[in-house]
Amino acid sequence: VKTQTMLASPYIKPFEARAKDWDQFLQITQDVLDLWLKVQAQWLYLEPIFASEDIKKQMPKEAERFAKVDNVFRSTVGKCQENPKVLVFTRTEGLLDSLRESFDLLELINKGLNAYLEQKRLFFSRFFFLSNDELLEILAETKDPLRVQPHLKKCFEAIAKLNFDDQLVIQGMISSE
Repeated sequence: VKTQTMLASPYIKPFEARAKDWDQFLQITQDVLDLWLKVQAQWLYLEPIFASEDIKKQMPKEAERFAKVDNVFRSTVGKCQENPKVLVFTRTEGLLDSLRESFDLLELINKGLNAYLEQKRLFFSRFFFLSNDELLEILAETKDPLRVQPHLKKCFEAIAKLNFDDQLVIQGMISSE
């Protein structure tokens, strides 16, 4: 705001070029930080999802896209750690473009993920009672039926818990009553 106020001043003429450069730098820095926070939030949400081999197999296109975003994000964080000075780092060539591209890929990944979850819900309608995170936890742990236990109450009203034997075969159901 102060830079823009200075640019509006009639006394800026001797410093106008420097003030415009500074204003442009501040705008780019703001864009970089805003986009970085958006990418980071999406990356933090999706990273544990795509750490699961089952999800990677079921969603190969999204997993490939996430791998690209993951590489860009990790390299950006690494470069920032090497040189954490904002005046230098935000002027890194291609930084804003790579963050924009990563954000666009993350949007595509989220759309694909939501379509995948919708498909699973249509296949087994009781999944509509679960949040996206709960459903992803179940789908990511398909080899471990014990991980489904916390979500049984939401899917089946009368079932609170299942009894398993040593080979993870269901031996009985325990009612919530």
